[in-house]
Amino acid sequence: MRSPYAAALFAGGRSTRFGSDKAFFEIDGVPLWRRQLAKLEVPMPTELLLSANAEQRFSRGPGDHWRLVVDGEPDGGPMVALASCLRATALPRLLVLAVDLPDLPESLVGELAYCDCGVVPVWDDGHVEPLAAVYPAEVLPMVERRIAAGDLAMQGLVAEAVNEGLMVPRPIADVERGWFRNWNRRPEG
Repeated sequence: MRSPYAAALFAGGRSTRFGSDKAFFEIDGVPLWRRQLAKLEVPMPTELLLSANAEQRFSRGPGDHWRLVVDGEPDGGPMVALASCLRATALPRLLVLAVDLPDLPESLVGELAYCDCGVVPVWDDGHVEPLAAVYPAEVLPMVERRIAAGDLAMQGLVAEAVNEGLMVPRPIADVERGWFRNWNRRPEG
């Protein structure tokens, strides 16, 4: 049986290259944040978090059961969002998904959720995808230490967590390459 876990959508970025808050960009009339949150709901996490910056306003609809977690420091990026979400839950694992990875399928979200351990997708060259990963609660001291040192690089955090045996790499197959295309710029058309 799978252990309980929390899932968090990271939607608090500033979207400077995108030109507007990408969390609210609509595809077929549905904002990105709602599309991505729906993916996180499919494997039925014990707790669902929406990580945001203090200026964002998300509307709650009927049946919504997510909890808003405001990033602890403005402009701290995903490292601060990770720390805020890990502190906000008492569950042993946190599945994170970036709002700007709309091509990532529900099947991979489910695979990550059911790994029952810390796991991160990794490319052939060793580069990792830290914003579609599962973090065990034990990484929080590493995250806090890195924030205190001003080191907000997620690649370094994940490398340390893998070296410490807290996360395992999950190779990205060639057919999965397009799933990790992030939307830093507004799509054409």
